[in-house]
Amino acid sequence: MINALEPPARAVIYIALMLMVGLPIGLAGVVLPVFRRHGAVSQPILALARRSLIAASLAMLVGATAFFVAQVMPLELEFSSVAEWAEFVQRSLLGQMWMARVALGLMALIILKFSATPATWLAGCALVGLAAQATLTRTSHSAAMGAGWMPVAADCAHLLAGALWGGGLIALLIAARCAPRDEARGDVEMTRMLIGRFSPFGIAGVALAAGTGIALSSVHVADAAALRGSDYGRLILLKIVLAVGAVALAALHKFVTRRRMKTQADVRRFSRTLLAEVLLVVGIFAGAALLASTSPPHHVVTHQMPDGSTHMMLMTDPGFQRALQIAALAILAAGAVAFALEWRARPLSQNR
Repeated sequence: MINALEPPARAVIYIALMLMVGLPIGLAGVVLPVFRRHGAVSQPILALARRSLIAASLAMLVGATAFFVAQVMPLELEFSSVAEWAEFVQRSLLGQMWMARVALGLMALIILKFSATPATWLAGCALVGLAAQATLTRTSHSAAMGAGWMPVAADCAHLLAGALWGGGLIALLIAARCAPRDEARGDVEMTRMLIGRFSPFGIAGVALAAGTGIALSSVHVADAAALRGSDYGRLILLKIVLAVGAVALAALHKFVTRRRMKTQADVRRFSRTLLAEVLLVVGIFAGAALLASTSPPHHVVTHQMPDGSTHMMLMTDPGFQRALQIAALAILAAGAVAFALEWRARPLSQNR
């Protein structure tokens, strides 16, 4: 039985790690190069980013502890002493992952407190966030299935892609709101360049998230009926709807807003629609937390072997699985091509 505390605790961890991983990458790869190009002051952005990362690190500590409590409570364990509880924490996978997440959260706070240069604390937080994401995949549905390393690797890539997309959008939102306002329309040109600079990062995040998400669905959803008729399948469909909305706004920003942006009013309007895109992505992470807390609709058949052992098999629709796998590969391939084209055409590239 799933404790009611588990989904919100997961959501806190997911969103905190989205910030810890994606925000530094978005700042270092998108925002700071554009600000340097325009000679704009980046200290307000860095100060806000540092405070955001401190808040994310604290949120991860709280979320990790709440998540541990939520997973232990249904077990109804009784400990006669503190030493017995400590032994459980040290030896159980739940306890080990909790200790790892707490240690990583504290490490991030230390890095943010004592690192002098932005490059150091940005890189440090991103690396800590990646390590914390790895602890989530260690206790994921894919790891519990024991189906090999590929589903677990897909889980890792899925989390990374979501963080790259969502955290990068937040970096873009911070930059758009902190861009200097002047009569020479420098803020307009800077915002247009920010959109163009973010484009390859957004494409990479969306394509990788979509491709790995579909691949994971081929592992955890047996057939089309399970996709429509189970809570797990309906949550996948909810995530897809939110993702389509976010991608539609991203396309609007790239192909319409950027080209028509000429005044500061256009910049403010872009900030509002960008905030809507960020909220949709946050909703996707909340849906992912619910999904990870819901049992997949696996159809298991048990066979008694001649030697007395029991062999368990997952019953799936091969045609449905094959279709999902082909779709995943097609999206990843198309995303790789689009990323390469956008990367070459990005503002501030060596060819410009």
